[in-house]
Amino acid sequence: MKYVVDTNVFNKLLDGKLELTSLPSDGEFVATHIQVDEINNTSNPERRSRLQSQFASVAPTMEPTESMVLDVSRWDSCKWGDGVTLSVIKSDLDALNGSKANNIHDALIAEVALKNGFVLLTCDRDLDEVARKHGVKVHHYAT
Repeated sequence: MKYVVDTNVFNKLLDGKLELTSLPSDGEFVATHIQVDEINNTSNPERRSRLQSQFASVAPTMEPTESMVLDVSRWDSCKWGDGVTLSVIKSDLDALNGSKANNIHDALIAEVALKNGFVLLTCDRDLDEVARKHGVKVHHYAT
């Protein structure tokens, strides 16, 4: 089993709202450049450093995103998808939460889970709802 870890899980682990032992122990953790980029864009340098350490302690294997989005995707860490699935997921997120700025990031993460049969680990209710709607198995951590 593989589990794609949403960025908010790393934040909740760091904040003590989740314990590392609460993550599944029957598989491998994966992430994309999206999670790394979100962590690296944390404005507070101390928190950014601590998040990077938290990410390293979970030690996810890196997976490419299934689609490429200009000004978001890293060329060496994405696939050239058709964009259809990604667009539908993002549209559903936009309709649910008023077009939050990070919806494209969440949609890319959900698409990786969907297309690879990974379980999504998240604390985001909107992402949970939309991912499940599209057939993704989700483990939601209510914090």
